[in-house]
Amino acid sequence: MKNNPIYKAQCFGNIEPIEYMVPYPNLRALAVGQCIKFSNSILYKDIGMTNGTFLKSINKYANWLSNNGIKKSDKVFVKNIPLPIMEILSYAIWSVGAVLVISNEKENDEALHKIKPDLIINEITEKDKSIIKKQSDDYIEVSSTLLLDEAVIYFNDGNGILLSHYNLLINTYGVQRHLNILHKDVLNIDIAQNTTAGIVLQTILPLYAGTSISDKSANITFSTKSDADYQVKFEWTKLSDTKPQSLYVLPEATAILAFGRTPNHIVSIIGGKDNFTINGHSVMMGYLDDKENNKVFKSGSLVVEK
Repeated sequence: MKNNPIYKAQCFGNIEPIEYMVPYPNLRALAVGQCIKFSNSILYKDIGMTNGTFLKSINKYANWLSNNGIKKSDKVFVKNIPLPIMEILSYAIWSVGAVLVISNEKENDEALHKIKPDLIINEITEKDKSIIKKQSDDYIEVSSTLLLDEAVIYFNDGNGILLSHYNLLINTYGVQRHLNILHKDVLNIDIAQNTTAGIVLQTILPLYAGTSISDKSANITFSTKSDADYQVKFEWTKLSDTKPQSLYVLPEATAILAFGRTPNHIVSIIGGKDNFTINGHSVMMGYLDDKENNKVFKSGSLVVEK
C-alpha cells in the first residue's frame, strides 16, 4: 500500500490517510450520530424537517433500496432528483454500503456506458413514494462500510473520479474548520447537486456542523455567484484571495481544494508554471481508468494541469 503512487499522493508529509483523523467510521455513521444527538433540531428550515425525521427518511429509503436488491459496493446512478430527496437518497445509498454515482449532465450517457450501474434513479414516482412510505423507519445494517471504501463516483471531463468515505468526510471537516461553521448558523447552498462540491457543501456539511439549511433566511451563503458570502469556483487557473472569498473546486481533490490561497485541511499545494502538485488526504482514490492515473500521479503526488 505504502508504495502505491495514489497512496503516496494521499499522504500529507508523514501523516498517512488513516482512520482516526475523523470521528465517524463512514457517512451513515455521521447521519446517525448527528441526527440522534440533535434529533429535534431543524435541518431543512423552509419545510420544517428535523434531523430526526431526516434519519427516519434515510432508513425508509435504505430499506427500499435493499428490497430492490441493492447491496454493498453496488453502483447507484442518480440524476434529476430534487432536494431534500437527493440528500436522503445519498445517505440511504451509503447506508447499504453502495456507491453513489453522479455525472456532469453532458456526460450522462458516457458515464452509464463506462460504469454500468446496478440501478438508475432519475425520478421517484408516486408508486415509489407509496412503497417507501410503508417501509420501516428503522434500518439494520447488514454490511460493514470502512472509511477507505468507495462512496462516490463522479463522472466529469471523460473521467470517473473515485472518492472514499474518508475523502468526503475530511474535505468537509476542512470546510467546517476553516470557515468556522457553527451549530447556530443557517446555510443557503446554491450549488449543482451533480457535483462533488454539491455533495460536500449541501449533503454533508450541514450535518457535520449541525446547522440548518434555508433558501430564505440564511446567514451564510455558498454560490457560484459573486454576491455570495463564499463564491464557489469550478473554473479557475490560479488561487487568489478575493472578496467574497473564493472556494476553489478540484474534484480530483474531492471538492474544495483551497480557500483563496489557503489549502484545505491536510492538503499541500505547490503551484508550478503549468501545473499544480497536490498531496493530502482529500486526494481521490484515483480515476476509473488506470491509464489516466498514470498521467496524473507522478513522483508521489497528484499533478494536475492548469
